[in-house]
Amino acid sequence: MPTPPTTTPTPVPEHRVDSMTLLRDLVEDSLDEGYARAAARRAAEPDGGPRARGRGVLLVVGLVAVGLLLATAYAQTRSRAGSAEQAHSSLIATVQQKEHANDREQLRLDRLRTSVQRDQQQSLALTSAGRDLAARLGRLESSTGTGAVEGPGMVVQIADAGPSGDGSDVDPRTGEADQGRVTDRDLQTLVNEVWAAGAEAVAVNGQRLTVLSAIRSAGDAVLVDFRPLNPPYTLRAVGPDTMRTTFAAGFGGSYLQVLQGYGITSSVEDSDRLQLPASAGVSLRYAEVPAPSRPRPDRTGATGGSSAGASSGSSR
Repeated sequence: MPTPPTTTPTPVPEHRVDSMTLLRDLVEDSLDEGYARAAARRAAEPDGGPRARGRGVLLVVGLVAVGLLLATAYAQTRSRAGSAEQAHSSLIATVQQKEHANDREQLRLDRLRTSVQRDQQQSLALTSAGRDLAARLGRLESSTGTGAVEGPGMVVQIADAGPSGDGSDVDPRTGEADQGRVTDRDLQTLVNEVWAAGAEAVAVNGQRLTVLSAIRSAGDAVLVDFRPLNPPYTLRAVGPDTMRTTFAAGFGGSYLQVLQGYGITSSVEDSDRLQLPASAGVSLRYAEVPAPSRPRPDRTGATGGSSAGASSGSSR
């Protein structure tokens, strides 16, 4: 029988054997020996080791510190809010007390002023010259605002517009709400038109106007002679019977119609009897009576007397 051929194995290169050994080691042993020993030590320790405990302690301490910081901030914010609310309430109470005190003093001043005027009228009524002086003084007090007046006239009422609730009262140019408030300029315009219609005396919410009166604003508040007024605003004017017709037909009526376009409500009515108080900001300081002139001889040599001149009153 023929002899089978002898097969000689092909030798494997040495570098290929090393590569295969390295790949097998990487697959079977993925960790280095040092990493393996460290992992074994951690696995042997039941609580994760001192480093793990240290990290846990630091984490707990950090959480506690953050909690204390948030609690302190909350307590301080609440304390400040309570203090601010208390200060605001105290300020409101102080303002209300001062307003009540001013009202009481104003009533006392009005009573004293009425008593002085009554005594003055009684003293001047003793003589005919005094009665003429009292009549002139009364006219001057009425025109200057230092005396109370009574008579027929008209009443103009004007009030702010309420919010619409549908967003239509927001100005698209500024994005701010405009609820149709009555401004100091509106009152100035209406008061000037009331004077132009023939009013002899005017008061706004009980504040008598004089030539020295000022209508201004401070924030959203309207001031008359530095006294804040609350809406609605009521203008009372004493004057002739034709005053309402003249006002409605003039610029005053047109101005009210323009304000109605902004939601501001108004009304104009006649009144048979109005009482306007004296101004609290203007007082009669002095009144002078000229001394009677001495008798002068006439051409015939006879002496003639001259009547005493009328007194002149001044107010400041």
